[in-house]
Amino acid sequence: MAPEPASACSTSASPGHQQQQQQQQQQQEQHKHSRTMYPRVFAVDLHDVDSDKFQDSRDAGFSWYVLLTTLLVSLSVVNIGWSFGVVNVSKPIICQLYPLGPSNTHSGEFPSRIPFSDSAWTIAVGILSVGGFLGALVSGTISDSIGRRNALVVNNGLYLAGAVLMGTATTAVHFTLGRFVMGIGCGIASGVANTYIGEIAPFKWRGFYGSFFQMSIVVGLMFSQLAAMYTTSGTGWRIVVALPGAFSLIQIALLPLRVESPSYLLKVHHINEARHALLTLRRGYDVAAEWQESLLSLDASEVPVRAGSYHSAQWPAAVTTAVTPPTGHHTASKQEDSNATMKTKEPKAVADEAAASSLTFAESMLAEPSRHVSGVWQTLCGRTRDDLRHLMACCVVLMVLQQMSGISAILFSDSGVVMDIFDPYSPLSAPWACIVVCGTSLPAIFLCLVCADRLGRRALLLGSLGGMAICSILISAGLFYGPNSMVMAAVFLCYFVFNMGAGVVPWYYISEVIPSYSLGAATVLCCSLYWIMSIATGLMVPLIENSTPQWLFVVFGSFMLFGFFVVMLFVPETVDCPVADVVKKHSGNIHLVVKLRSSTGAAGNSMGGTSRSLLDLLRR
Repeated sequence: MAPEPASACSTSASPGHQQQQQQQQQQQEQHKHSRTMYPRVFAVDLHDVDSDKFQDSRDAGFSWYVLLTTLLVSLSVVNIGWSFGVVNVSKPIICQLYPLGPSNTHSGEFPSRIPFSDSAWTIAVGILSVGGFLGALVSGTISDSIGRRNALVVNNGLYLAGAVLMGTATTAVHFTLGRFVMGIGCGIASGVANTYIGEIAPFKWRGFYGSFFQMSIVVGLMFSQLAAMYTTSGTGWRIVVALPGAFSLIQIALLPLRVESPSYLLKVHHINEARHALLTLRRGYDVAAEWQESLLSLDASEVPVRAGSYHSAQWPAAVTTAVTPPTGHHTASKQEDSNATMKTKEPKAVADEAAASSLTFAESMLAEPSRHVSGVWQTLCGRTRDDLRHLMACCVVLMVLQQMSGISAILFSDSGVVMDIFDPYSPLSAPWACIVVCGTSLPAIFLCLVCADRLGRRALLLGSLGGMAICSILISAGLFYGPNSMVMAAVFLCYFVFNMGAGVVPWYYISEVIPSYSLGAATVLCCSLYWIMSIATGLMVPLIENSTPQWLFVVFGSFMLFGFFVVMLFVPETVDCPVADVVKKHSGNIHLVVKLRSSTGAAGNSMGGTSRSLLDLLRR
């Protein structure tokens, strides 16, 4: 009878059939003992990690549970777009501008319109971004204190309060206060929603699920303007501005039925809850390796050390070598090293040592957690476990570039380019043009959904920023020399390519490069900058348009060109790269990433396309 083939982890064939069979039996025995150690070390039941039956959860595919959870969370993001878009075309419906005409307020009824001056209306529109900035500042603290899911549930209370205030407003101050409260909710949602989605998404589908954030903003923008356009009754606008409250009620009712982020539960050392959440999200998959990677992402200072307990850095070699699966994808060399270590001790001795230490470690992990959180300043200065200065700089630049594209300030403001082109012909043509622009961006986001995990983040960003720079040149030329049709075509194309990369990737890129112990600080910083730049561009666009409107897109095009070279030289790829691998490769001060391709060499590198050069992108 022919001998059984050698196992996949063997690096060379044995000289004789008998020796080959003995080696295979020894490897099977070692694998059986290593599997029995997972439940104790990682609090995962044996049947959940039986690799003979289940595929590695890091290779998990599409999940209906994750998709439905993402869609539910995206309702919070729809409210952001709705709050921006609802006032874009509803000014004539809501406002009774000074000088006031005859009063339309009747006893016991809400007024059909609210008295506003031009400056008061400007404040009411812009205060949403001020509230968003304040909400983003506290989003990290809230999500790290009560959890991602619970933070979204509580935040929907703010949405509901803001919707009620605006829907029942009788004065300008009343309406403005509602916008401010709604803005705080938008700021918290911008920081928490993308973090939660990034932490529950399967490893190879992070780009797909992360793209729902920007798509939800665009959907909110488009449908809020459509609803406002068809509001003809005297008080119908109150239903439109209060509709986010209905979305909030849906989330308040259904979000508690979804699981909390496993990464957050591990961060606060709720082991059993984290195990249950991960198994729910990865039903039918072997979660052992993903669980181990989640543990390794914890900061050393977050693991409570008690008398007689093992710090994560003090685990016995038998545990760290024989039990810990390799980070990233399995390689033959890593398996070979593990086999060599296992051979130095009897399997029973290895199992007994791992069991004794793992019980103590699990006991320490279940102890009262230390509430250590890496702050923004510590993270910026590189005073965390890993030096994250380069990765933080990449996240900050991408978020700033998203707003410095000028898209939101140009298309969705009274002084926007679309308004300037169409208003002379028809008062309704400009709002309809804004709605059509939003509609044409949806196919771009769908393309990003499909291509994000295939082409990579760098390819999408480079194509988007480069395309926007070209469109900015065309818009500037059209504003200088005409015709208006060329300007509008370039505006449509600019918003299309914006939503294929620069508008989508920055939201989920943060959770792909920042480990969990600093994710709250990174989210606070990036989302706060997003709202600050939203305020800045809202103030800058009217000033430039009043003086030299033709040069407006020259400014934005320059930022896009700058961003193109920044991404090409400094921003690392994250497709197929766990957070731990990205951090290990790109920790430290700001450095170039394009030159690392030649030094790391072959395609077998675990970092894959992390440092593709421009030539590599063109060849693809």
